[in-house]
Amino acid sequence: MKKSEELFYLIQSLSKSEKRHFKLSIPTTDTPEYLLLFDAIESQKEYDETAIKHTFRDKGFVNQLTTIKNYLKQRILQSLRVYHAKISKNAELIDAIRNIEILFHKGLYIICQRELALAEKKAQQFQQDSLLSHIQDWKRKVHQAQFPEDFATLKKITLKQRQALESTKEHMDLLLANIDPSQFSISHKKSASLQNKTLKTLHKYRKQLLAKHPEKAKQTLEHLIKEWEQHPELLREYFSTYFSINNNLLGFLVFKKQYKEAFVRILLIKQKAATISTVSAILIKEQLRLYNIELEIHRNLKGLHTTREIITEIQQFINKHKTLVPNNYWLSFRFQFANIYFLRKDTKQSLYWINTIINQKTKKDREDLIIYTHWLNLLVHYELNNGFTLRYLINTMKKLLKKSKNIALYEKILLKFLSRTVTYEITDKRNAFLLLKEQLREDPIPNHVLGYVDFEEWINRNC
Repeated sequence: MKKSEELFYLIQSLSKSEKRHFKLSIPTTDTPEYLLLFDAIESQKEYDETAIKHTFRDKGFVNQLTTIKNYLKQRILQSLRVYHAKISKNAELIDAIRNIEILFHKGLYIICQRELALAEKKAQQFQQDSLLSHIQDWKRKVHQAQFPEDFATLKKITLKQRQALESTKEHMDLLLANIDPSQFSISHKKSASLQNKTLKTLHKYRKQLLAKHPEKAKQTLEHLIKEWEQHPELLREYFSTYFSINNNLLGFLVFKKQYKEAFVRILLIKQKAATISTVSAILIKEQLRLYNIELEIHRNLKGLHTTREIITEIQQFINKHKTLVPNNYWLSFRFQFANIYFLRKDTKQSLYWINTIINQKTKKDREDLIIYTHWLNLLVHYELNNGFTLRYLINTMKKLLKKSKNIALYEKILLKFLSRTVTYEITDKRNAFLLLKEQLREDPIPNHVLGYVDFEEWINRNC
């Protein structure tokens, strides 16, 4: 994202209710120029500053477009702060601290103390240690302003602040240990906050996997999930963290092919997710991660009917939250849909999803997914015996491969096979596939390629 495009993406991310709130915050006495700019940018599908300048060529502000764009961005953010004042306990506490600072400068110390007591209770309840240290700092300032000689109370408040800072430092140490375990170690001291316990437990889980103790690793995650479920208020407030832990466990279950248990957990986490009212980009990504895991299970199991249901569910979810779903995520899902339908021999549906990718591709799309979509397209047209179309597509494929790299030997073998045998009779094709299998034993397809398109599965089912 270029800096000049920031305002465009901010406006495009706004929901209908957020846009309405922003416009209602503008005085009705006149139509400010920044609102005209807002409407013009909102109507664009891709940001085009030249078109904006042309639209407002008769307006004076066009000569200071950068300035008015910055002003509009700040007005939108100000509106969003008010609209989402209760988006999280963290946001509520930050507002409370701002209120306390204003009251302090007005010398309203008694009101400060009451606000501080409420903020302190909330910060402790939701384990917001970094903000708790700020609250303790303001408690000390307010008390010192009233009773500068009361050193005993000031000492007590400062020790509480140090305790909150120590918990925050522990959190930072645990983050570093999880980012780079080789350089940073973790303390064996028992953690007080659930967030810190979570980081410590995840570190333990990874060590158990590396030590090849899978059952212990599984139990570690299961115990952590149960501990979160014993703190329902924290679970709701930090649901994305809880969701992420569950996704880690689901990934483990899929790796161990424990699909039945995975499906039960998927159902439970979906039920819990449906009760969470606050939608965020992080939560959407965890939901998409869950769908990826679910699709992986469907790729490994038979049953097209249930696969269609989950594909429909994913489509509806992405349409509902499209402003929060990165384009490459949607591209990845469409590629998976095409792949699954191809493996299930539903060439019509596979071709539908292939065409949505090829016909709607942009320069920003992942090149690897585009290349393997073209490979999938070749296989589908081969299955449909579309010889004329296939030969045209093979020429296109060769050009694509030459643009990005040299054509590998296994790719030459596959392209030659597709071109020569598409018109063969069934018996001749079967023999051709057996010969292809032998050729690819000598020049095998790399495993990372098979992760995109399972050529081996396709060959084996045609032998």
